Amino acid sequence: MPDLPGEGNRLQRIGVMLLNGYGYNWYRRENRMRADDLLIRSRASEHLESAAAHLRDLESRYRRRYLPPPIRQHPDPDPQRLAMARRFRAVADRLLELDTRLRGGAAPADDKIWRRHRRESDTLRLLCECDATLVGAAKELADLIAGLPAEADLDPAAERRIEERLDQLAAALARRNDVLAAPL
Repeated sequence: MPDLPGEGNRLQRIGVMLLNGYGYNWYRRENRMRADDLLIRSRASEHLESAAAHLRDLESRYRRRYLPPPIRQHPDPDPQRLAMARRFRAVADRLLELDTRLRGGAAPADDKIWRRHRRESDTLRLLCECDATLVGAAKELADLIAGLPAEADLDPAAERRIEERLDQLAAALARRNDVLAAPL
């Protein structure tokens, strides 16, 4: 049987030793779970970014419709309309703050000390469960915001539902941080 291209190459042998020979296996269950944790958080973040972008779009439509440029007869905008536009912005800012916390969340370490004091596989499983809750809540929030009517006020009932979803996301992030902080 002929050799594969590069099989006799010294660099190829060193690469194989680096990947397999020194005890590191890319396909270990824990490494897959660690990568899944990052992937799931990335998906949740995409949903949050989408929802924030939609809210910014709703805010800009609202401002164009209800907050025209000042003129001599009406130099100041309607305070109620201005307050509503600010509510759109406040919800979008809270969404982006949660997204920042999600993306900047701690990742599970992969070192001997961490493995010695924790059951790595159990911790990673708990993290994946927390992250699945995060992505589910983020998707529900994105769908809720996508269903808001364009060029209309932010309905108090819709705002309450958005706040409930944001609270769920914040609780899931806190749970995730607790999993990483507490020894098992």
